[in-house]
Amino acid sequence: MKVLLIRHPQTEWNRAGIIQGRLDSPWTSRGQEECNALICGLQAEGITPGAVISSPAGRAQQMAARIAGHFACDCQLHDALQEQHFGELEGRSLSEIQREYPLFIDDEHFCPPEGESLAQAAQRLLAFLHRLPGVCSQETVALISHGHVIQAVIAQLMENSLSNTARYHHPNASFSLLAIDAKSCRVVRWGIASHLLKLPA
Repeated sequence: MKVLLIRHPQTEWNRAGIIQGRLDSPWTSRGQEECNALICGLQAEGITPGAVISSPAGRAQQMAARIAGHFACDCQLHDALQEQHFGELEGRSLSEIQREYPLFIDDEHFCPPEGESLAQAAQRLLAFLHRLPGVCSQETVALISHGHVIQAVIAQLMENSLSNTARYHHPNASFSLLAIDAKSCRVVRWGIASHLLKLPA
């Protein structure tokens, strides 16, 4: 099974440097362009999703609906694709959080008040990926998720560790390609964003 792990397009809070987590904000105009560019990029690579599964966050659902509509395929929601739960830190600026909680970026076991750690979020999504071949019969599936949890999963699959999670940054509307079967889950390509190069900076 081929799995596209796709990050949602740019939102107002992405642009402002505000942590969203389980909260939400609308797409920017650039986000609209990024979604269109992603769909064109998938077409250019000959990738045709047979199903779309999305995080329930509005910013992800909106992209899932666009992709499913374009490729005329089924669209479902699953809680396992949600962003890391940042708890009481959601809705605050990243710069402010880094000053108050120095471990926020570098410690995968740091758990925000009323939230979950990066390690917990990564394990949640990894468990879903390993179950996917048993619950979905499509050859190619698009999963719409979020930046922090996506890069953590890619780090775990590439290095069997979350120590270098920041290395696997995923821009908005970028995607990674995974190959999954009953026995394994491996990264074929990660952080694919070439379809965004023609957009204005």
